[in-house]
Amino acid sequence: MRILNISSCAAVLAGLLLLTPLSAAQTAADGTTNTTAERPTVWAGLGLETIVPFGSLAVSAPVGRVGALTVAPRLGVDGLVLLGSIVSADLLLSRADTGWYGGPSAGLILTGKGGWRAGAVAGYRSRTRPDLGFFVEGGVRYTVVRGVLTSHEPVPAGQSARPAEDLALPSPTLRLGLTYRF
Repeated sequence: MRILNISSCAAVLAGLLLLTPLSAAQTAADGTTNTTAERPTVWAGLGLETIVPFGSLAVSAPVGRVGALTVAPRLGVDGLVLLGSIVSADLLLSRADTGWYGGPSAGLILTGKGGWRAGAVAGYRSRTRPDLGFFVEGGVRYTVVRGVLTSHEPVPAGQSARPAEDLALPSPTLRLGLTYRF
């Protein structure tokens, strides 16, 4: 049973981005305005999860600060070659709009019998132009894919087949991509 398709995921992401504060300027303690604060960003990339290639598209927007760190939720869709679509959510913490970032990560597998993943991501991002940039990201997640392991043993007459079991594994991730800031 499919819960959402890619077009409805994109609509949800666009709606969440519109509901997020879009202010790029922040006032510093001395009264000056900081125009290099984080802005809503589109992230597009390619990568590997464990050994499975995937493509991803996500949006993030700053929602506030915790001490010296900017908090920016990132919502996206990953398309894994063997698993299908995964809706992901990351809570990115960073000191600036370029440099190191990281935070917790979670996702729901929407295709097949479903599943979930949870973990953390960390990366480095920079800009090549005021609005265009790149990122390199790694992560470790615990992934559970429902009902994919089946037994190939013959079933004796009169007995029912064993139900498929869940596949659970730690899944390292490497992702490279481009960013576009609004």
